[in-house]
Amino acid sequence: MDYLPTLRHCHKGAIVLDNGAAAREQIHSLADLYRQDPEGVGDLLIQIADLKDLVDCEHHLGGLGRARPVRDGIVGELLDDIGGAEIHLDHRDNHRALMQARELAHQAQDIADVAGRRVDELEVLTARARQAREGQCATPRLVFVTRLW
Repeated sequence: MDYLPTLRHCHKGAIVLDNGAAAREQIHSLADLYRQDPEGVGDLLIQIADLKDLVDCEHHLGGLGRARPVRDGIVGELLDDIGGAEIHLDHRDNHRALMQARELAHQAQDIADVAGRRVDELEVLTARARQAREGQCATPRLVFVTRLW
């Protein structure tokens, strides 16, 4: 499968990672598999659906039920039959992505360092303001009244 997810803009500037091309390819493969063995594929899909209901019933067991691993195993086998879910990348793209990720990590660390210094500054300013406010409240104000005769 040579379909990589694509980034696209959604409403209000949100970015979406669209994996529709790969999903469409897998559905095509599932349809081809169904054409070859309609009873077998149909039975597997019904079994997966029935196991989902059993997984929902076992939800209160806190993961102690047996339906989830059985269902996941069947889904995994079916997924392997239709081409799998792994996307193998060209090693040159991997290197480029690694370099981009490394650069982003350095930029994120720089931002975190600046933010940390700003937090330290704000803590000092807050402490000074608190001391000044407490100092004003603690010392009584003396008022001198003088009369001019």
